Amino acid sequence: MTTKALQSAQFEVDSVHDAIEFYYEKGWTDGLPVVPPTEEKVWAFLDAAGLEPDAVIGSYETRKRVVTAEKVAINSVMAGCLPEYFPVVLAIMEPILDPRFNLHVPNSTTGGAAIGFIVNGPIRDRLGMNYRGNVLGPGNRANSTIGRAVRLCQINILGSLAGAGTEDPLGRPVFDRATVGQPGKYAGYHIVENEDDYPTLLPVHVERGFSRDQSAVTVFSTGGHVQISAHSEGSAQKIADTVARHLVGSGRLVASGGYCVIVIPAENAGYLVKDGWSKADFRQAVHEGTRRTAESLAAQGWPVRGGGSSDAGERMLAVTGSADDIYVVTAGGPAGGFIHYMLPYGGSVITCEIRS
Repeated sequence: MTTKALQSAQFEVDSVHDAIEFYYEKGWTDGLPVVPPTEEKVWAFLDAAGLEPDAVIGSYETRKRVVTAEKVAINSVMAGCLPEYFPVVLAIMEPILDPRFNLHVPNSTTGGAAIGFIVNGPIRDRLGMNYRGNVLGPGNRANSTIGRAVRLCQINILGSLAGAGTEDPLGRPVFDRATVGQPGKYAGYHIVENEDDYPTLLPVHVERGFSRDQSAVTVFSTGGHVQISAHSEGSAQKIADTVARHLVGSGRLVASGGYCVIVIPAENAGYLVKDGWSKADFRQAVHEGTRRTAESLAAQGWPVRGGGSSDAGERMLAVTGSADDIYVVTAGGPAGGFIHYMLPYGGSVITCEIRS
């Protein structure tokens, strides 16, 4: 048993209600009520991960902040997580603190960037995570509170305090400069993959080199999502063509680099399986379907990243530098051909094993 004590300041309050209001007064919430992080609760989270309070999860070099297990545990309690969720929160925090992720972009940009994460492996069912209807929406405790814990860590540990144009009443620096923001900043894009119904469509973590019996999370940053209606497309090729046309119209085609996350629901995934397509086949078809020269885009009136005719030329553009940078996730309810795609907002896509 550890002999170490928690290092965070402790406060005495008369009731749970008083504790909730105290956290509002201190500016330690995301605008919604939080669960008071008692010492007992924080220790339960640390024990669930087998970590000492001062274990270093990573550092945010831009602001010279060190992130410890204790601080992440406190914010996970506040978010409404259960202790068994804590290893997933930690597995998300590690990649976003990796220099390749370029955290300072989503943490401080004037754009409305949010963290997204894809959960794979046995832990999905062990935690009762939702990968069917309304997978990106509210209603599931694990999905929602894990993502909210990450956002609270961004606010309270990493200094991503929102409110550009408004003075913080407590005099703190406002580092999150988002002009408009987006709802995804509350609980992130919590995507949990349906690995069971379509076994021929390899899960994301398997495509990234993990085994099916490992649990992993794939983390990315995005400016938001677009919903595509693909109800009349009766084949894998037609679905890929429709997705590609929407991506061309996004104005985000690139000559190299970039990534794209595409969430395919059951109604559309069924056509991929029926036609004998793998995810790799779908990625390749979408990538090929977006390939255009900057000159041809400008001539047809399509938006060109970087703006107008100055980008016109014979250089070839596509949604990503290669088909391998398109991440296809199967998730969602049994009815409705609503495909969602997310484009990058800085940094890299990083996959990390969930150690539980």
